[in-house]
Amino acid sequence: MLFLFMISLGWAGGRAALPEGPPPTVDELRGARGDVPALPPEDTLVTRIAFGSCLGQGEPAPIFETIRAREPRMMVMLGDNVYGDDKTGDPSLPMLRAAYGQLAQNPYFRSFSASVPVVPMWDDHDFGLNDAGGEFPFKKQSERIFEAFWGIGEDDPRASRDGVYTSYTFGPIGQRIQLILVDTRMHRSKLQRMGWGQFWRKGRYKATHDPHQAVLSREQWRWLEAELNKPADLRIVVSSIQILPTRSGWEHWGQFPMERAKMMDLLHRRDNLIVVSGDRHWASMYRDDFGMLEMTTTSLNRPARPTYPERDTLQIRKPIIATNFGEIEVDWEQRTAHARVITEDGEVALAEDFVF
Repeated sequence: MLFLFMISLGWAGGRAALPEGPPPTVDELRGARGDVPALPPEDTLVTRIAFGSCLGQGEPAPIFETIRAREPRMMVMLGDNVYGDDKTGDPSLPMLRAAYGQLAQNPYFRSFSASVPVVPMWDDHDFGLNDAGGEFPFKKQSERIFEAFWGIGEDDPRASRDGVYTSYTFGPIGQRIQLILVDTRMHRSKLQRMGWGQFWRKGRYKATHDPHQAVLSREQWRWLEAELNKPADLRIVVSSIQILPTRSGWEHWGQFPMERAKMMDLLHRRDNLIVVSGDRHWASMYRDDFGMLEMTTTSLNRPARPTYPERDTLQIRKPIIATNFGEIEVDWEQRTAHARVITEDGEVALAEDFVF
């Protein structure tokens, strides 16, 4: 049993003790969260969805109690749902498996996961290595671990495709919400590092001019276009990394300008679409000249240092550095989506309305 492989979590100094003994196997990770609720049927009217990312699996996460109190119909985990960077060179990724095993026993997450359906996407730290993309040699093994922990069955399309991108649709005609999660890891080109003379900028990467650059695979691009052609009244596109901002030297779609242009072209064909992203360890809001809104929300229990955030020309709300989660509440009568970033104490720190 999984419990034989995990040390009980005794919170001390704000962190849990590290797991002892061998990490859980892939098979042991399946069902490790215990009994969890299923997503609602497709015809269910959905009015509130929560979002969050950057979760230290061995640290207290009381923010989940705040999220649950707001009664979301589901929660989307945007990525970095564990910090399981694995530099062992072992294809079985023992560090990543241990991280998921520890998350399964985190009392805050476990209690929340037992009462609110969770929709997962990965980012780099739960993919297996910081800032890694398609060059990561053990990505197939990582996908098996992801699918096992999150209970993705053989009948799920993700089990037979390369990557963990997926979509869901909820609600009756006229009140239909579409949730699209893109996988920015499985086939992404390697990031291009800055030269030594450029380290005055925040970050370590610069945009690549490689004509063969990729963020998504060809198959995922075709899938995404087909998804965006399906009928929906409101669409929420989840990207673990930011799409609209381009100023930083860290990971974002702007480091692959041709791919970002392709994505923007697809998204701008729909005027009923909101983007939600994570990764940055702080939260903000962005809007472009076409009116497309992006909400960046993170971190659930690992906020950045106070001097970290950078400015961006598309930024419409000053960044906040605090533990936070995102929320989209839909007023179907007014055809308005209320995007909010909410802190651990329940304060609405950032808010922006989107009319669709």
